[in-house]
Amino acid sequence: MSGWPYTTTAWRNLRRAKLAASPLCHPCELRGRTVLAKAVDHIVAIAKGGPAFPPLDGLMSMCEPCHNAKTNAVDHPNASGFRRALAGYDVDGNPIGGDW
Repeated sequence: MSGWPYTTTAWRNLRRAKLAASPLCHPCELRGRTVLAKAVDHIVAIAKGGPAFPPLDGLMSMCEPCHNAKTNAVDHPNASGFRRALAGYDVDGNPIGGDW
């Protein structure tokens, strides 16, 4: 997390607001786990056309392992887009990842 927009006051305020509204890791919650989020992820990466300062529903609270997995599978410039971002299943047995 370096460089624009992450060094701006606007991002720090947006991040703080998202974590206050959704303090738990969203993918972990889907798995029935309670894990505090430390990262705020752009659901659509800036590099892939997403807004730098989206509304809160354009962001996802995540723990660091889930954030790293999603970034590597979906947002990374070399990501194929054909693999699931996160391994595992939600509490209903549905695969996690893909459509956020």
